[in-house]
Amino acid sequence: MKERRFQRLVETVRAEVEDILRTGIADPRLGFITITRVKLSPDATHAFIFYSTLGTDDERRQSQDAVESAKGYARRLLAERMSLRTVPELHFIHDTSIEEGEEVLRIMRNLGRNDG
Repeated sequence: MKERRFQRLVETVRAEVEDILRTGIADPRLGFITITRVKLSPDATHAFIFYSTLGTDDERRQSQDAVESAKGYARRLLAERMSLRTVPELHFIHDTSIEEGEEVLRIMRNLGRNDG
């Protein structure tokens, strides 16, 4: 698959999965989820969907459970929305980079207060 077409496919999968999670799944455990990035396997049979969530650790775990329990349904909705020969299997991965970035900023602010 050509690189430009492959990148369009990645972006389309990202947008569709994000929309499915926001509007197509009515699980109250889901919470607020943001898709941070999507990686497709070279043959486009697997989509690794990185997401972040807001809330406490317990709320994050609940969101993760909701995403895992809904991934088959989300794949079926994705198949209805996209005309692909093979719809990728969805693998949801919690992306902790936002939380890690917030922690680094908090540490830097504390260091700034202690220096001055």
